[in-house]
Amino acid sequence: MDISPDDIVVTVTHPWMDIDVTLAAWMERGPGSRAFIRAIHPRVRATGEVLPDSVIPLEYQNTQESRDLIRRGLLPNPWSGRAWPYPPEELEE
Repeated sequence: MDISPDDIVVTVTHPWMDIDVTLAAWMERGPGSRAFIRAIHPRVRATGEVLPDSVIPLEYQNTQESRDLIRRGLLPNPWSGRAWPYPPEELEE
């Protein structure tokens, strides 16, 4: 699918409240100081059409799988220069 991250909205899960942002914003900012926050439920910004989770590049999914692949050096860490407390493996569920 060829769609810009600016044209995709995702829901960012947060302990206080879920928020909707563009995928581009999520990719730029990431989870911030909360290591396990994720972007889920991608959809087309203009129409609300639901998109597959795979439109979120794996390194930006912040799932246990993606964090493990980043730890192993198989995916780049997209937020290495940000204030992201990359969780150690022993904190994974």
